[in-house]
Amino acid sequence: MINFSLGLFYAWSVFADGLIRELGWSRSAAMFPYTLELLVFSIAMIFGGRFQDRFGPRGGTLISGIFTGLALILCAVTASPLGITLSFGFLFGISAAFGYSAVTPAVIKLFSPEKRGLVTGIVLMSLGAAALVWSPLINFLVLRIGVINSFLFCGMAILIIITSASRVIDLPKKGSIDELNAQTAHSGAGRRNWRTNLRSPVFRILWVMIGLTSGVGFMFIGHLVQIAQLDFQVGWGYILVSLFALTNALGRVFGGALCDRIGYLGNYRAALFLMLLAMLLFLSGWNWPALVIGTSFLGLSYGSLYTSFPVIVGRLFGLEDFGLNYGMIFTAVGIVGSLGPLVAAYLAELTNSYYPAFLLGLVFTICGFFLVNELNKRAGGKLNG
Repeated sequence: MINFSLGLFYAWSVFADGLIRELGWSRSAAMFPYTLELLVFSIAMIFGGRFQDRFGPRGGTLISGIFTGLALILCAVTASPLGITLSFGFLFGISAAFGYSAVTPAVIKLFSPEKRGLVTGIVLMSLGAAALVWSPLINFLVLRIGVINSFLFCGMAILIIITSASRVIDLPKKGSIDELNAQTAHSGAGRRNWRTNLRSPVFRILWVMIGLTSGVGFMFIGHLVQIAQLDFQVGWGYILVSLFALTNALGRVFGGALCDRIGYLGNYRAALFLMLLAMLLFLSGWNWPALVIGTSFLGLSYGSLYTSFPVIVGRLFGLEDFGLNYGMIFTAVGIVGSLGPLVAAYLAELTNSYYPAFLLGLVFTICGFFLVNELNKRAGGKLNG
């Protein structure tokens, strides 16, 4: 339920469409709060992860519930480009990081290494599936009560949901954590100082991989409504947001299961192949069927990739400081990945088409294949099993 609530940001393109139509915002202005949220979220993951390592998941999720709800309420109160950018982009980004960084370590520490891919995928599924509910709900609210009142309604809803769920989240007993840490260390991932990790080529390659692949996903998640209108001349883009959410959720579960069966990098390559097909379909010019199938492939690949990230970090660097290590890796999502939506908006305004963004996504995806091979060599085959 916590991840489901935080997944509201996947439906930002519906909010953005309301801001463009009702308040006359430009595409770039409507996308900037989302871009800032991704950047702030990824950097705040370091502090949220460290907070979880020291104090456990309950406090982090409580903080997240209070301030994510407050951030959306402030969007309604301020109702200006600066106010919504600061409220959603800054406050929501920080508080969402405290919730997200608490949930994933908690579930990973509950299960043995042989099951971590699947259980991580199941827990992350709710984050991916969130837009399946939030997108049509927000679209309904925007059409009925306006975009400002929609911010207010959603803020009150997630404040109640997350703060209630935070009361019951917890870690396993200390002995169980020590046993799982021992299993992880036995697989080749002992505890290392975070400064050592930063100097590691494996750490840097993984950082770039996550940045590029998340950048491709974010480039289109926040623009699906506008892509449907501008390049494919269809007015039901909000349905694509729900389709992406559904395939994203399924991709997280299937990707987690594949991680446990064929290895984390085998799953990563399969996800990149689907992403490559999605970019080719977007570029094909086959009208709305290409848009629908491409969105489905992109959702499956994006969800599968996001399941791989935390289990790869746990496999390579252990669980003792997992929150901090994962937080440092996750900064790639903000520093590299968050540029995707802004670049896509700029290119669309420059050319009146998202075709250049599709080409850029294709290039980044091809780069991902080379980085996977390099990571495997540097990791000494630890990620194949």
